[in-house]
Amino acid sequence: MEKLLTLRKQSRLVICEVVVAETRPALPSDAIHQRQLEKLGLHFLPITFESACLAGAIHRSYRMAGGRRERLIADFLIGAHAQLQADQLATDDEGFMRKYFKNLSLVS
Repeated sequence: MEKLLTLRKQSRLVICEVVVAETRPALPSDAIHQRQLEKLGLHFLPITFESACLAGAIHRSYRMAGGRRERLIADFLIGAHAQLQADQLATDDEGFMRKYFKNLSLVS
């Protein structure tokens, strides 16, 4: 949380559909969820067709190389969204993102 607050001072923070869906269960209503995201300074930026295609292509490569099902398409969507539609990605899964999204700047 502290890292996000620091990053918010430096740049515009964006989230995609996956992050909205993954964080929604933590709050009692859609309206409260939206207010909390806004309070944190997070802006919703939908995934483009190009980002979705990149996620699918990288996921396919991952699976063809023997990647296990524990990695869901959501991980690839978040990485592709950040790579093509944002400047960087704040993540605690730096090893995975560095391996599959080599052109993505990461903040851990």
